[in-house]
Amino acid sequence: MPDAIPHLTLDLITKRLHKFVAMNYISKSVSLRKTPVDSDREAFQKRSFDMSQRQPETLFARKFIYMKRIRSIDGLIFYRPVSKNLLGVLLVGIVESMKTSMLRQAGKYVGSLVRNSSTENIGKLFGTVATLTKEPTKSGLKKLAKMAEEEHPMIVSWQNVFKRSSPKAVEKAMTNLVVNEFALGEKIRQEKMLEHEVVIPKLVVISPTYACNLNCVGCYAGLYGRKYQLSKEEVSSIIRQSNELGIYFFIITGGEPFVWPHLLEIFEEFNDSYFQVYTNGTLITKEVAKKLGELGNATFAVSVEGFEGETDWRRGRGVFLKIKEAWENLREAGVIYGTSVTATRLNHEVMMKDEFWQFLKDEGVAYAWVFQFMPVGMNPSMDLVPTPEQRYERFFKTEQERLGGDFAFVADFWNHGFLTNGCLAAGAKYIHVNAKGYVEPCVFQQFAVDSIREKSLLEILKSPFFTAYKRMVPYSNNLFRPCPIIDNPKVLRAMVNKFNAIPQHDGSENVVTELAGQLDELAADWKEYADKLYYEEGFAETHPAHRGVYDFDVRMRKYANNEEKLAIDKKP
Repeated sequence: MPDAIPHLTLDLITKRLHKFVAMNYISKSVSLRKTPVDSDREAFQKRSFDMSQRQPETLFARKFIYMKRIRSIDGLIFYRPVSKNLLGVLLVGIVESMKTSMLRQAGKYVGSLVRNSSTENIGKLFGTVATLTKEPTKSGLKKLAKMAEEEHPMIVSWQNVFKRSSPKAVEKAMTNLVVNEFALGEKIRQEKMLEHEVVIPKLVVISPTYACNLNCVGCYAGLYGRKYQLSKEEVSSIIRQSNELGIYFFIITGGEPFVWPHLLEIFEEFNDSYFQVYTNGTLITKEVAKKLGELGNATFAVSVEGFEGETDWRRGRGVFLKIKEAWENLREAGVIYGTSVTATRLNHEVMMKDEFWQFLKDEGVAYAWVFQFMPVGMNPSMDLVPTPEQRYERFFKTEQERLGGDFAFVADFWNHGFLTNGCLAAGAKYIHVNAKGYVEPCVFQQFAVDSIREKSLLEILKSPFFTAYKRMVPYSNNLFRPCPIIDNPKVLRAMVNKFNAIPQHDGSENVVTELAGQLDELAADWKEYADKLYYEEGFAETHPAHRGVYDFDVRMRKYANNEEKLAIDKKP
């Protein structure tokens, strides 16, 4: 800083910079501290940083090194040097904060325009945002930009969704999901990864309650009533901890989320995060939908099993009509909504029909998640699990719908592992906090070691249990065999036994005991179809399996100096 600047002016600048950074930079968990190089650790821990009480000349003249916190162990904080130039450090914080603020403001502005924008302009938007983030999100956004330029049917479908959605819904989709989660979030997650030496997942799934107003056949949540629930404070803490790690996308499931009394309060409190809710839809009245439309930061996947016969058989008489009513209420309120379909042995033929998918399109469904029925929960059974042949046939149908343009996206979790480098669970891309407070690898792997009531989210992510899981993902070189329950059942058994993981429902242990033989047989039978898909259809060349992406040490060795290699999810 030039000596000619008056001390009063410098003092004023310093105070204002300090205040600005404290509000906009340090709040993002990037801590600045001041200590002499030769300080002992105890003095270093106790020393305060209050620029406003120091004279400007001493502030810059004394030989202090400013440090960035890199880890905390047993209450002691460790730092690494950032700069000897205080102003330089502060300006870095200012620039980053201003970029963040401007990007979010731009997201609001773009949200108001994108509803009637051309695919070309949407492509330019994705291209611009891509330059501000890290891999693998960067390549994903670049691919979306290219798809928009080519007027890909999927992008056109999103364009149509935005046109019929409310301005608030589109604004929140752009600011909270595209900007906060994809652009800014990925950058923060990777900074936190380096700071804490653990790969940070992209999202968190939360089941705030197991209570439900229905009694669906084969539901894994069980029949607990209101016995197990998270408090509002616990859910707020989970989201707050996640935000600090750069996670702004949350999936709410259950039980029935709308039975939990604080759902809308959470949406309102965390209005910079984006939520997707899996719901049976029966409690979405016009009044509820109106409030959801005003908030705009949540989308709803309403569960359906097929047409009325299939849905009411599994979910209860009259539920199908209530689902259609829920969709109508959401549509009138301008809320973005989709569906969740559980593929079973019994509804397979319906799911293969064009009429079923046309019905979803006619109902204004924006997207569809397909879940394979899993033999888990209180009374696990193999009776509804699709056969390997049915799963094979379903792949071609869901792939047709994914690429066809009638929906913004269609995702079949068990058949689309080639798009995600295998299983998403166990902290690779998400974790599940259940209604008891325990953290499971996913909603179907119902075993846990740690609870959010005893440990922080970061401690749990760094636990030996999740670390061991992430070292193995993907569990097979064939990405059409992603699941550790039905595709690689020996993986789940090994993890449960090695870490003495606690079953989360009465009967959950059956998946690794009584059903073990049947699951091994199912996995072997599916392998034949999976190999045919992966190797004969050419997916092995376009979507090869990448090892070590989710384990910090391996990731640093293989990818630290070659970010492009992390673009594994978005092959052409």
